[in-house]
Amino acid sequence: MNQDFEGMAQFLKLILMVLAATVAFSQPSKAEQVPDLYSATWPVDSQSSALRTQAIKKSFEQTLIRVSGDRNVLRSPTVRDAVEDAEQYLRRYSYQKLSAAEQMIFEKPLLLKGTFDKSSILRLLKQASKPIWGEDRPSGIFWIAYETSGLRKIASDEVAFINAALNISAEKRGLPITMPLMDIEDQSALEVADVWGRFESPLERASQRYSRDYWVAGSLSRNSSQWQGSWLFTYQGRSERFSTVGRTSFEAINAAVNRVADSLSAKLAVVLSEHAQEIFISVENLRDFESFAGLQKYLNSLAMVKSASAVEVAGDTVLFKVESLTAPQNLIEAITLGNNLQRSNYGFEPIDSLRGDFHFIWETP
Repeated sequence: MNQDFEGMAQFLKLILMVLAATVAFSQPSKAEQVPDLYSATWPVDSQSSALRTQAIKKSFEQTLIRVSGDRNVLRSPTVRDAVEDAEQYLRRYSYQKLSAAEQMIFEKPLLLKGTFDKSSILRLLKQASKPIWGEDRPSGIFWIAYETSGLRKIASDEVAFINAALNISAEKRGLPITMPLMDIEDQSALEVADVWGRFESPLERASQRYSRDYWVAGSLSRNSSQWQGSWLFTYQGRSERFSTVGRTSFEAINAAVNRVADSLSAKLAVVLSEHAQEIFISVENLRDFESFAGLQKYLNSLAMVKSASAVEVAGDTVLFKVESLTAPQNLIEAITLGNNLQRSNYGFEPIDSLRGDFHFIWETP
């Protein structure tokens, strides 16, 4: 062990004897923290008290779906009873005006935005034995080819009716998403036929530029009575193909986003146990206090973690004891979304005293 490592170990050992200072955690470039996860909106005609009461209930329902990742969460009797008391969970509300494209989708002039108490919602979902999907979620890019006036084009965020539909749908489910720039680089990488036909190889190459966790490609067209979408969703090397229909383009896009959100939440949302189990996680390459404190704060921010604390230090490796409210594999999948952490097996010369249940390497962003 060199002098730098020895000094670092002594410094961290001293820190473990006192309260760790709070250091902001910088999220990596792929998974993103969903802003306002415990908020949702509902369209209204006016700011009347009667409409406000109903809109608060509806926005509370939408918040529960966002947080749980489960569109069936409202079937629970425990959850339905809570919805009737939605204002007891409410922290604040506000109104916002809609853009022209948004008004065409909602057919209302205003949105009521309700923000609800995080700890109360987590307690409710736990009591109802419903899943909880954390604030750090995979980010994705949507390639959408659409047909207009007999021509096919690839949509960017400048295509208002697609951009508005996609963002509203993703916001409803708490998905961080983006659309391609469709600049010279994108146009050189992809042809319209690649997106329309959902050809994996060119789409995979073009998506690498955006450093997202998954990508979705779809074709969107309208016949005399409805809109149709054909989609390809690729995440962690696995692909799903599916189709959607709707009376409007929004309905077809919304159905696709719901399908993606359902698939992701099935993998990542977890039902929390009443009883915590201890899991030991060792992390190497923690070479400064900012990395150490940021990692400890991140672990404690996970919904399925009751507490996480460092218990031992050797060189640049720290052993954390995590009290987990879910199965170990669920915890590890959630931790891995923090892309500063790279899952690793032990090397040829592991530090025996720090041989935790799982091992990670900290990668400097």
